Amino acid sequence: MGQFSIIKSFENFAGLGAEWVMWLMLGLGFVMIILAIERAVLFGKTRADAAALGRELAELLAAGKVEEARARFAQGASMEQRVVADGLAKFHSGPVFAEQIMMSTLSREKQRFNRYLSYFGTIGNNTPFIGLFGTVIGIILAFKELGLNPKGGLEVIGPLIAEALVATAVGLFVAIPAVVLFNWFKSSVKERVGNTEFLMRIVLAYLNESPRPTRGAQEG
Repeated sequence: MGQFSIIKSFENFAGLGAEWVMWLMLGLGFVMIILAIERAVLFGKTRADAAALGRELAELLAAGKVEEARARFAQGASMEQRVVADGLAKFHSGPVFAEQIMMSTLSREKQRFNRYLSYFGTIGNNTPFIGLFGTVIGIILAFKELGLNPKGGLEVIGPLIAEALVATAVGLFVAIPAVVLFNWFKSSVKERVGNTEFLMRIVLAYLNESPRPTRGAQEG
């Protein structure tokens, strides 16, 4: 029974070539494009003008039109509108309860907008290493071929080294857009969370000022 050799096993594995590594990265890049389109559609359809919403919300609450404000915000699909609508639905339950409801809705909305973003981060961080792996395989094959043809020189190993470097290039080609998309979507989520917290503070400010009926008055 022959002795097991890790080096020999990896050389045999390297014999598969580096092209499969490139196809793997291109497949990951294709999935990234599909998810990016889906996320871009969601972010585009749910964009809201927080400043305008804040002015409208303050005007309605100052006039005591809580139900009208709730109905207005319940029609929207943005993070800001959904959170505020749920808080306004519990407006007369007190600031503590309304705040907890809005915080709960905000957590749910963060999950909705952060979905799939970890994929972009993972692709951006790891495809350069996958490309480097393909490069290493190509260089192994190049030197192995040179060992079999010691007089071949660059004519023998040149094409194999070029193929190896293409693997690194493909890795960067996939990773760079992934990092850009990840940072853009993350900053957009952060901006929306900030806008939502701004609107939440408006609701809570009017809630703390609004007199609530006592238990005896409610029973009477």
